[in-house]
Amino acid sequence: MSPAENHLYEFEPFVLDVRGRILLNNGVTVRLTPRAFQILLVLVRRASEVVGKDQLMKEVWPDIFVEEANLSRNIYELRKALGDDPADPRYIETIPKVGYRFIAPMKLSVVEAAPIASSGMESGSTVIEKHTFARVITETTEGTDLPVYSAAPSPIEVPALMQPAVARRRKQVRLAVATVAVVLLAVALGALLYRKYAHASAPVTRAKSTLMRLTNDNAQDITPSWSPDGSKIAFASNRDGKTEIYMMNTDGSNVSRLTNNLADDGSPRWSPDGRRILFHSNRDGNWEIYVMNADGSNQARLTMNHADDRGASWSPDGSRILFSSNRDNSNPYNFDIYVMNADGSNPKRIVDDPEYDADPNWSPDGQKILFVTARNSNYDVYEMNADGTGQRNLTPDSNRADIWPVWSPDGYNIAFVRNTDGKEQIIVMDADGGNLLRVTNNAANNSAPAWSPDGSMLVFPTDREGNWEIYTMSVEGELSRLTKDAADDLTPDWSPDGSKIAFSSNRAGKQHIYTIDTDGSALSQITNGSADDTEPAWSPDGKRIAFVRSQDRNQNIYVMNADGSQQKRITTDAAIDMYPKWLPDGRIVFTSNRAGQREIYLMDGDGSNVTRLTTIGVRQAAWSRDGKRVAFVRRDAEQLAGSSWIQVFVMEADGSNIRMITRTSNSKFDPCWSPDSSTISFTVEKLGRMANLFQVDSDGGNLRRLTAGPRFDDRPVYSPDGSKLAFVSNRDGNAEIYVLTLR
Repeated sequence: MSPAENHLYEFEPFVLDVRGRILLNNGVTVRLTPRAFQILLVLVRRASEVVGKDQLMKEVWPDIFVEEANLSRNIYELRKALGDDPADPRYIETIPKVGYRFIAPMKLSVVEAAPIASSGMESGSTVIEKHTFARVITETTEGTDLPVYSAAPSPIEVPALMQPAVARRRKQVRLAVATVAVVLLAVALGALLYRKYAHASAPVTRAKSTLMRLTNDNAQDITPSWSPDGSKIAFASNRDGKTEIYMMNTDGSNVSRLTNNLADDGSPRWSPDGRRILFHSNRDGNWEIYVMNADGSNQARLTMNHADDRGASWSPDGSRILFSSNRDNSNPYNFDIYVMNADGSNPKRIVDDPEYDADPNWSPDGQKILFVTARNSNYDVYEMNADGTGQRNLTPDSNRADIWPVWSPDGYNIAFVRNTDGKEQIIVMDADGGNLLRVTNNAANNSAPAWSPDGSMLVFPTDREGNWEIYTMSVEGELSRLTKDAADDLTPDWSPDGSKIAFSSNRAGKQHIYTIDTDGSALSQITNGSADDTEPAWSPDGKRIAFVRSQDRNQNIYVMNADGSQQKRITTDAAIDMYPKWLPDGRIVFTSNRAGQREIYLMDGDGSNVTRLTTIGVRQAAWSRDGKRVAFVRRDAEQLAGSSWIQVFVMEADGSNIRMITRTSNSKFDPCWSPDSSTISFTVEKLGRMANLFQVDSDGGNLRRLTAGPRFDDRPVYSPDGSKLAFVSNRDGNAEIYVLTLR
């Protein structure tokens, strides 16, 4: 064991175990991706020092080109795991335009294995001895003998002049420290064994659809609204006669009635703090805006006008309310948009148009407002500034009615309803009106969507059962979640017969290769070594799997039987070899930096006959199923929106005729071919904030969006028949494998 690999870094309440490559919070394992773990390790090893961004990327992604956005994303995930606030950091401080610094008080320990013999132990028994030295900030066992250093080399070693003093102190405290350390080790090993066997014995969760029916009543359940804390859904229903406001848990349980009168109440909307609910009611003879506490108490009327006021929406800070009204128009169908204070005072018209304007909805930052207008002889979704200026059509290319627009919680997406073939269907688009994605596609009406607080789900009413009921689903429609584990499940690949998916997971500590049936059953771990194994790739006959093993700061490609037997290393170069993919003829394409920069290489299935295919600096190569073309990604020299982005390229199998097939902002990764070689799916990463999957024809035409989740979707791979797409997403808090139906 190298000196640097037996260190424990302790910063309350965390312990970073270098050898075990785990982070513990009061003894409980904290989920970290391998990259996030490595970033934390670099920072703690150089605690109190400013580590530049370039240096971090060099150490965490050695010899691999990555954008700064990847670092930012991993820092964000790391802070989240630590519970750290970037505005008031306890652990990781941002040095603007420079890098990061680890600032928490910390002590460093070394775990040593030493054979000793005594009357109470057999000769050769192992005693774990803990020594604390250098960079000691809090009180430690050996702190009185050692000076405190503000900075120390990494790995940290005991200076030669200090060794005699340390030896004397060790002799005095050896038994006490050994006893405590043995207990600690037993606890740690017990925890690790518990994790391992708990995973092994736990029943496998079958693949679960994200589409979930919440209500089941003969009445009409409509206009749902998700509470800000994510625990409740308010909705309107006529199940007891008149339409009233109800509330239920997000699994459909515990339905309670909030309003109870002889009038109709509708369109509930939670206040940003979750304490109040807006709604409209005709209990006073015409439609007016009302507010009540979240439990239904203290119902109060906010608007006082003989006209119809309806469709209210809170401002993000809860101080103002948008609504639509026909109060200042002789035509009862001419609604305009108004804003008033939260107590109903000072109503002001901000949209004054002779046509219908309604359904106002505030952006999360309070700067913009969405609304629907009929001014173009059609219902379109418009955007405007909060004061009513700058009105702009976001759906000008549609000749169908677009209604019910709502912002996603992060402000990046808009969901709305479009009348398609006589039925209402839910569409999601970018906040600027681009990249439309249809998320419902059935013969029923699907209406009035509302976002979950984390932006991963939509709640909506639908009449697919014959009457209107409330459903929830992912923002892409009906997804299937294949894995469910506290660990991170990564890099899926579909078996050629379509029955299994191979992937890597750190659910047993290290990243290892697993296989699972496509219904979520028959989970099997097929590698179990001391290294990290990732990127499984099935051979065309389904009998073997290639994968990447990361060990000793290097990555090499291995091949094994599909059951994990006969593992064999097939690349032996000192370079970084990764991203293996099989060709139809049994060869393997991969990328390597063995020539200085990352390029595409070919080799036989046994690792022989290695040939270099490119000389232009590329990565992530994927061969088309017909064997004629190769897709890959590389940075484009041209600039879009002031930046040079990584784009998807295609070339012939012999390396000729290279052409770029994507020409949009934001970098692309993970290209994969459809089985018929007509389309390529890939990941589009938006400046480290989120990533979604897109698809494009192999000639670059017909770009279309496949996912719209609020976090990171990546590593797409087609099923053998092309009907489904497996991918990785952390939309539920950690990386899991999902399956999306394409047709």
